[in-house]
Amino acid sequence: MPHTPKDLKLTISPRDELGYDRIDLDTPGARVGNVRCRFTAARVIVYSIQVFPEYQGNGYGTATIDMLKTRYPVLIADRVRFTARGFWERVGFKELDDGNWEYRRPT
Repeated sequence: MPHTPKDLKLTISPRDELGYDRIDLDTPGARVGNVRCRFTAARVIVYSIQVFPEYQGNGYGTATIDMLKTRYPVLIADRVRFTARGFWERVGFKELDDGNWEYRRPT
């Protein structure tokens, strides 16, 4: 039976030797992807979000960003690739002048 984004659990791993935090994207019985990021008190910088090919198109990437939006007022997508721009637009991010994309929770 396929899993859905509502089954998604985010598991945060401690900062690695390169200074990145990692979030594993898990459903019951399956890891569906991961995020390489950096947490600060007020924001999350997302360096990469990967949903494994066999799970793409099921809303896991969007569900992950939605969960992060509820926990942090500012999210930054670092140096967004041209091919990923549509995703970041769909999840509410705006392009900045430096090539990054930003989401700010409305006040």
